Amino acid sequence: MSFDILIMGSGSVCETTCRALALMSPAPLRVAVLGRSKARVDIVVALANAMSGALNHKVNFIGDTIDWDSENDLPEKIAKYSPRLIFQTASLQSPWDFLGASKETRWKQLVWAAGNAIIVPTQVALVKRVAAIVKGMNPSPIMVNACFPDHVNPILKYLGLPITSGIGNVAMFAGCLRWRYPQPDHKIQIIGHLYHYFKILGKTHSDLDGPRVWIDGKEVLDVEKNLADVFHDLRSINDLGKIINELVGTNSAEVLTALLGDTPVMTHVPGPNGLPGGYPVIMQNGKVELDLPADCTEEDAIALNKQGGYDMGAAIIDENGFSAFSATACEKLMDYAPTLAKGFHANDIDSICQEIIDLRTKLEQELVA
Repeated sequence: MSFDILIMGSGSVCETTCRALALMSPAPLRVAVLGRSKARVDIVVALANAMSGALNHKVNFIGDTIDWDSENDLPEKIAKYSPRLIFQTASLQSPWDFLGASKETRWKQLVWAAGNAIIVPTQVALVKRVAAIVKGMNPSPIMVNACFPDHVNPILKYLGLPITSGIGNVAMFAGCLRWRYPQPDHKIQIIGHLYHYFKILGKTHSDLDGPRVWIDGKEVLDVEKNLADVFHDLRSINDLGKIINELVGTNSAEVLTALLGDTPVMTHVPGPNGLPGGYPVIMQNGKVELDLPADCTEEDAIALNKQGGYDMGAAIIDENGFSAFSATACEKLMDYAPTLAKGFHANDIDSICQEIIDLRTKLEQELVA
């Protein structure tokens, strides 16, 4: 039986997305959720179905398990549900581990000091496997990636794997601004990498420019100063991961329904068609097109996003398939993994991922006083 959406993973992004789909979509949808834990999947599905039913919406959810260690389970499950769209949320390292009040370990300390982009290979490993299966399907499902799309989607593109869009990140900028400049009265256009969002929230690694913001076609200068009050409340929240996660879920539901629909939707996404960083876009019928301001070229937008990626810890993949770590990341990694500090090639993702996991296992045992 064919499903509209197949969600890979049952973590917090899946949960908030399912809740948002249940509340936001009056149109009928069939959604399947695959996760490692049946107990966790059952909770997500039961809550989403109850919320959909409470509003008399026709969004139906079912759950199933996935064994990522099995060679056959993944292709069999994708074939079983025959989805129009696959939404990848599962990875080998949850980014939410680094936000909020979780315990301080040497691993968490290293990632914040070096830049979150040093975990990119752990975000690629699972979605790469899914995209490889999608590539061989006819018709091919729409592929949407939630795992660090600013960096990961360009890697998928280099590897010749299908990728339509990412979710979150730049969309969180837009979400915070829409309450002040509501559509359709105002048009918001934002170009920026995930790093720029952390920068706005005071978690900077340098003083580089970005993001760039346009309101009704006019660029806002000195964004951090002139839009500071928009993000003021977020800066003071201890469990910031909770807030970000809810925003990501809302944006994800918007993106998934827009890609499945035939009405143009203006929004913001990271990694559209494998580009680095985030952009304003128009979505419909499974397609994504850039909607850049008149005074910003695609080359300028990509350059800003590439710089944001490097400042977050790792260069966006180059034309030869290589990602170098930033000078800061390289310096921090040299103390723990000198060979890893040299960067990584897209073709070596799996082995590099294992090296990062081994390092994480070691450093998570070391608590920081």
